[in-house]
Amino acid sequence: MTPDKKPVNPWLVTGINLLAWPGIGTYVAGQKAVGAIQAALALAGGLLSLSLIVVLFRLAMKLDSTPFDTESFMEANGTLLGMGGGGLGLLAISWVWAAVSSFQIATRLKTRD
Repeated sequence: MTPDKKPVNPWLVTGINLLAWPGIGTYVAGQKAVGAIQAALALAGGLLSLSLIVVLFRLAMKLDSTPFDTESFMEANGTLLGMGGGGLGLLAISWVWAAVSSFQIATRLKTRD
């Protein structure tokens, strides 16, 4: 005789997905593949978006110098800005996907009762 699985709390799933790490709540709710993909997207997006911090530090160091050339700054940091913007996009996609998954999980759990 196998013990029954404890029911998943939809508030816990939603809280983890939206407040902690997108995808982990989906994974905990039993959707392992979807949750792993969401979590990987969130991790990649978070890591890529850290390049924006590098750009901000470079900008802060440049503002001390008297002449500020916007074109040369953008040329030197364009790749980092692109990576950071793409990272924010990935993070946003994973967060919205996790929100939709949380809603679907809550709806599915509600119809079971």
